[in-house]
Amino acid sequence: MEIVGDRMSSSRNNYNSMTEIHTLSAADFKHTMQKNDLYDSNIDMRPDLAIISIGNSFEDDLADDIFANGPSSHWFKRSHKNVLNLDFDDIAAPGEWRSLSKCDQYILFDDDMARQIAEFVEENKNASVWLVHCSAGVSRSGAVSKWLKDWLQVRYGVEANNVDGRYASPNPYVLMVLGRLLAHAF
Repeated sequence: MEIVGDRMSSSRNNYNSMTEIHTLSAADFKHTMQKNDLYDSNIDMRPDLAIISIGNSFEDDLADDIFANGPSSHWFKRSHKNVLNLDFDDIAAPGEWRSLSKCDQYILFDDDMARQIAEFVEENKNASVWLVHCSAGVSRSGAVSKWLKDWLQVRYGVEANNVDGRYASPNPYVLMVLGRLLAHAF
């Protein structure tokens, strides 16, 4: 996916275009960052672009692999106003997750993470392109993208389109936790 600079810097009001939300896998996200030459050194120059990067709580065997999505595999290593790095696992049934986890090694999405996302959206509400990724671009990022579309509409009156979330199957637990914020938006 190419992120076009002219499109991003134009005002939504002038061109009557929708905000785009892209739901990506870790590999597609890294490829998009490389193709668009976006790194820690220059991402701050793109206020039109907001990124929610969802990693796993555990490290991959090959952290430099294009498919890796552990904490040390985040593309952006430094803090940026338009980048949010979160690490939590794809757990859809919180009542069962402890039995699946040996020594509580997995991280469950929680209200604090939901608030971090909402605060991040507040800071970047004028972005015209949102990139949300997790390992496969299906469950966790699918839930965040679906919520983001609704949140932008309800909270800010911004029309958004989930451009490539057709394969998303939103994690129901993540969607429920985020939904509590949406229910209390007003």
